[in-house]
Amino acid sequence: MDLARILRHFATTSAHVRRAFPAAAMRSIEQAIAASEATHPGEIRFVVEGALDGVPLLRGQTARERAIELFARLHVWDTEHNT
Repeated sequence: MDLARILRHFATTSAHVRRAFPAAAMRSIEQAIAASEATHPGEIRFVVEGALDGVPLLRGQTARERAIELFARLHVWDTEHNT
Protein backbone atom coordinates (compact mmCIF):
# COMPACT_ATOMS: atom_id res chain seq x y z
CA MET A 1 0.00 0.00 0.00
CA ASP A 2 1.47 3.34 -1.12
CA LEU A 3 0.69 5.84 1.65
CA ALA A 4 1.84 8.85 -0.40
CA ARG A 5 -0.56 7.86 -3.22
CA ILE A 6 -3.44 7.47 -0.78
CA LEU A 7 -2.77 10.87 0.80
CA ARG A 8 -2.55 12.54 -2.64
CA HIS A 9 -5.93 11.12 -3.64
CA PHE A 10 -7.62 12.08 -0.38
CA ALA A 11 -6.21 15.62 -0.67
CA THR A 12 -7.37 16.08 -4.28
CA THR A 13 -10.63 17.98 -4.69
CA SER A 14 -12.85 18.93 -7.60
CA ALA A 15 -11.24 22.39 -7.39
CA HIS A 16 -7.95 20.80 -8.44
CA VAL A 17 -9.63 19.38 -11.54
CA ARG A 18 -11.27 22.73 -12.37
CA ARG A 19 -7.87 24.43 -12.07
CA ALA A 20 -6.25 21.85 -14.34
CA PHE A 21 -9.14 21.98 -16.84
CA PRO A 22 -10.75 25.44 -16.68
CA ALA A 23 -13.88 26.17 -18.74
CA ALA A 24 -11.89 27.55 -21.68
CA ALA A 25 -9.75 24.40 -21.82
CA MET A 26 -12.84 22.19 -21.66
CA ARG A 27 -14.41 24.13 -24.55
CA SER A 28 -11.22 23.69 -26.59
CA ILE A 29 -11.22 19.96 -25.86
CA GLU A 30 -14.91 19.69 -26.82
CA GLN A 31 -14.27 21.54 -30.09
CA ALA A 32 -11.24 19.39 -30.91
CA ILE A 33 -13.22 16.21 -30.26
CA ALA A 34 -16.13 17.43 -32.40
CA ALA A 35 -13.77 18.37 -35.24
CA SER A 36 -12.06 14.99 -35.05
CA GLU A 37 -15.33 13.05 -34.91
CA ALA A 38 -16.50 14.89 -38.05
CA THR A 39 -13.68 13.21 -40.00
CA HIS A 40 -14.27 9.57 -39.02
CA PRO A 41 -17.09 7.26 -37.86
CA GLY A 42 -15.57 6.69 -34.42
CA GLU A 43 -16.60 8.37 -31.19
CA ILE A 44 -14.21 9.94 -28.70
CA ARG A 45 -14.87 10.05 -24.97
CA PHE A 46 -12.84 12.34 -22.68
CA VAL A 47 -13.04 11.47 -18.99
CA VAL A 48 -11.28 13.31 -16.17
CA GLU A 49 -11.35 12.04 -12.62
CA GLY A 50 -9.39 13.94 -10.02
CA ALA A 51 -8.98 11.19 -7.45
CA LEU A 52 -10.06 7.65 -6.69
CA ASP A 53 -12.67 6.97 -4.05
CA GLY A 54 -11.60 5.23 -0.85
CA VAL A 55 -12.32 1.56 -1.59
CA PRO A 56 -10.69 1.36 -5.05
CA LEU A 57 -7.77 3.40 -3.75
CA LEU A 58 -7.23 1.24 -0.68
CA ARG A 59 -7.36 -1.97 -2.68
CA GLY A 60 -4.65 -0.58 -4.99
CA GLN A 61 -6.66 -0.06 -8.16
CA THR A 62 -4.40 1.24 -10.94
CA ALA A 63 -5.23 4.12 -13.27
CA ARG A 64 -5.61 1.62 -16.12
CA GLU A 65 -8.00 -0.56 -14.12
CA ARG A 66 -10.06 2.52 -13.20
CA ALA A 67 -10.16 3.65 -16.83
CA ILE A 68 -11.46 0.26 -17.93
CA GLU A 69 -14.08 0.33 -15.16
CA LEU A 70 -15.25 3.85 -16.05
CA PHE A 71 -15.30 3.22 -19.79
CA ALA A 72 -17.39 0.09 -19.21
CA ARG A 73 -19.78 2.01 -16.93
CA LEU A 74 -20.06 4.79 -19.54
CA HIS A 75 -20.65 2.22 -22.33
CA VAL A 76 -17.76 3.62 -24.35
CA TRP A 77 -17.65 0.46 -26.46
CA ASP A 78 -21.39 0.56 -27.21
CA THR A 79 -21.26 2.74 -30.31
CA GLU A 80 -23.20 2.63 -33.54
CA HIS A 81 -20.23 1.26 -35.50
CA ASN A 82 -18.93 -1.18 -32.87
CA THR A 83 -18.44 -4.54 -34.54
